[in-house]
Amino acid sequence: MVNQDQGGESVREFLLSSIKSTGFWSFVTAIVGVLGLVVGGGLFLTIEETRDFSLSVIIIGLVLLFLALVLSPRAIAIFLGGRQGRFGGNVIVMTVAFFVIIVLVNFLLFRTPTRVDVTATRVFTLSDDTQRILNGLDGGVKAHAFFIPTAASTISTKQQVEDLLNEFDRRSNNFSFEFVDPELERSVAQQYGVVNYPVIVFEDLSDGTQQATQSFTEQDFVTSILIATGEEQKTIYYLTGHGEAGPTRDSITGQLGDADNGFDFALQGLQRDNYRVSPLSLLETGGVPENAAVLIIAGPQKDLDPMERDALNQYIRNGGSDDNPEGGRIIGLFDPNTPSSFVELFVQWGVVIGNFSVADPVSNVAGQELTPLLQKDYGQYFTSTSPLSEGIPITDQIRVSFFPDAASLEPLIPVEEMPPYLRLAPLGVTTGASWLEPNPENIHFDGDVDVRRPFSIIMAIQASGTVDESERHSEAKMVLFGDSDFAKNKFFFSSSDNGDLFLNSVNWLAEDYDLIGIGPKLFPYRELVVTSRGRNFIKWSSWVVPPLVMLVLGALVWWRRR
Repeated sequence: MVNQDQGGESVREFLLSSIKSTGFWSFVTAIVGVLGLVVGGGLFLTIEETRDFSLSVIIIGLVLLFLALVLSPRAIAIFLGGRQGRFGGNVIVMTVAFFVIIVLVNFLLFRTPTRVDVTATRVFTLSDDTQRILNGLDGGVKAHAFFIPTAASTISTKQQVEDLLNEFDRRSNNFSFEFVDPELERSVAQQYGVVNYPVIVFEDLSDGTQQATQSFTEQDFVTSILIATGEEQKTIYYLTGHGEAGPTRDSITGQLGDADNGFDFALQGLQRDNYRVSPLSLLETGGVPENAAVLIIAGPQKDLDPMERDALNQYIRNGGSDDNPEGGRIIGLFDPNTPSSFVELFVQWGVVIGNFSVADPVSNVAGQELTPLLQKDYGQYFTSTSPLSEGIPITDQIRVSFFPDAASLEPLIPVEEMPPYLRLAPLGVTTGASWLEPNPENIHFDGDVDVRRPFSIIMAIQASGTVDESERHSEAKMVLFGDSDFAKNKFFFSSSDNGDLFLNSVNWLAEDYDLIGIGPKLFPYRELVVTSRGRNFIKWSSWVVPPLVMLVLGALVWWRRR
């Protein structure tokens, strides 16, 4: 009992002496100061939102270290000179060196333009055409992105926009961007005429020209840059007066009049590509205007008037002007049983638009044999590297598209017998199991009449003369489709490639090759679906296992060193 009392007295005396000792408090403040520096430094480097707090913690740590040195410089010197001090000093030096190396590596990686995009769909890789446009910027271009940071509905969109703008910024010293909260900085929003947001305004800093976009793809950004920097706006005309597809959106309410069969989305896509889009009635104008970059004929249902046919013939031959060195540029979207005047128009240049629908039992949509599905993996597209379509990049980035109730596009004479100044290039064909079906109500293959073979439903024409060799003229370019439905509202966005195929064709005819090479980015959405038991396992294992492993390793090290 006496020994226990003596032991208790000695412990109390030790504690009292320690509390009264400046060396003890110097040691405590030094330990807390080091912890403050480590915790504050870690927060400062990892969590941007806690920068102010972490700076306060770092300052407190420095003050505590200074206080420890003032309270007992001798004890600090003895500790640092001892075995534990040297060991602790080595640990501190190694830790600081590690963080310095990490910072230097991150700085070098940030400054160097060489990066590796390991995403499955190359989300962070800009197209070659985009990089060429950015490298060719003479003056400065700045993007003002108007987003509300607290809006939950736009958080993911804002992140994608920021990633894309960062890539633009890295690729060009003449490009910069900033994010603006339109609610907090209303004067800035009013300066750039921003009423609806999110929106991005691209500004040419040399003359103040601006172009806004509410679409946030790479191609939309490039188009806006081209417009802001003074790229010439070309005019695209679409033919009217024969039951063609056209715009149906009400100018007041904004509602689509015919959500399925209208041509609104296609025309809006052309406007996003920096084209001026206008209707054209040949009966009113008497001919195709000279400033027509491309003429669109979208699914006509009625025949041409003789005067209209003469006007189209004239446009194809000389581009709307007798002194034009180039012929016309036409994109034609046709269907089975196209009016005969349109069929006869293109027969002059060696292409026959079929009256029957193409049935494909191998590659189609949901078992609908009259809706051929063209797939790059099946070799159904001819790209700019293919011998038959060399130099025509329309389908280079197209992977899948479909054509409801498509007509065939056949050469009038064998391709090898075509005159040298007339080039027919098939761009998309059905599979070898296809046939022409005369009766869509009763689809079946008749072995006595039908022939199975691939049929072209996309054809490009480059011609400086007619197929009968009776006439030569300026080189004309035409892209014909055996279907008009694929570009209408109902199917324009059903497949991401349907709309791109149409727009690429217009871009090629208008010689805007930069826009063809800028394909859409796919942002795959991946989610982990687990049961409640699996979720609990992931949660508790991530919370408990790492600290437990560190404790076990620390205990083993202590046991071996004791």
